[in-house]
Amino acid sequence: MFQLAISNLTHRKMRSAVSILALSVGICLFMVLWGLVNGVMNEFTERIRGIGADITVIRTGSNPLLFGSGVLPYQLGDQLRQIPGVRKVSPVLIWKASIGQAPYNIFAIEPEEFKDLGGELIFLEGGNIRSRDEMFIDSRIAGLEGLAVGDTIAVLGNSFRISGIVRPGVGTRIFMHYDTLSELTSQQGRVSLFFLSAESPELVENIAAEVNARFKGVETQFMSNIASSMSNYISALNQFIRAINYTALVISALVILLSMYTTVVERTREIGILKSLGASRGYILLTIMTEALLLSVLGSMLGIILAVSSSAAIEWKFKLLTVDLSLMLIWKSLILGFIVGSLGAFYPALMASRQDPLNALVYE
Repeated sequence: MFQLAISNLTHRKMRSAVSILALSVGICLFMVLWGLVNGVMNEFTERIRGIGADITVIRTGSNPLLFGSGVLPYQLGDQLRQIPGVRKVSPVLIWKASIGQAPYNIFAIEPEEFKDLGGELIFLEGGNIRSRDEMFIDSRIAGLEGLAVGDTIAVLGNSFRISGIVRPGVGTRIFMHYDTLSELTSQQGRVSLFFLSAESPELVENIAAEVNARFKGVETQFMSNIASSMSNYISALNQFIRAINYTALVISALVILLSMYTTVVERTREIGILKSLGASRGYILLTIMTEALLLSVLGSMLGIILAVSSSAAIEWKFKLLTVDLSLMLIWKSLILGFIVGSLGAFYPALMASRQDPLNALVYE
């Protein structure tokens, strides 16, 4: 049966190639799009974790990590420092600005307080901000824009010297002194949020409850939960990606259905001969399904190869994007390929198994 399925595939090379290609494109699209979503989410989670804070204090109902502006009074930081168990408070003003042709979120910080949060702020070159006309960036944007320590760049109409280059994964990609950015944007005395670190993990929930009870118009978020809140903002994007993926996979299934249907029609006499020689309905059904499963395996494998190649090309061309092709995503793609191939071939296989041998033998 297996040899018969292989012979049928090699006998109609062009049709088999088209079916394999159609399925591989659907699998490739499925993997790359979800890989991009996973890459964005994982990078965002890594950035949040890299800050080192335990709690974020924000204005109620706002999301400054996505839409930055100054919405809290700077003086609130002094009151937060008085809460028992708080080890460090770091005010941050978030603002969008362009470097080159791309917009980025800038974290305006008080350098030493932000570094003392206990995060993963690791300088690969240079060092922290020492004056108001300095800034530091991460290595990915440095590579993309061709920047090095000591270079001068224009941001918000002013020139800044790059004091250091840090490892990616700490909040954002560009850091500036709070006094400088607040003055340039007329946000003096305002911040977007406060990062709080606790003296011990056991005190985190008590600190959050105290902040919520003591201050009106603010709310706290545990850093460990921010990534899940981020997913709520991109739920519409997830639905759009699902629609594209499922459309591509349905088209792939239809191509396989058409290919297998045409194959069954062309082989009507052969099926009649097999039945006259004693082949059962189950044998005919399994022969056609085996052929379809072989197409699915080849299409899925080609799709995975195309996805890996496409991901490498995307990351090479767009250096700030990450395509996360996890092992789980690869397994899902393989299983999905088998399902699509089976659904596309089931009706033609069922039709072939039900053919009357006498009518099949006289078919021209």
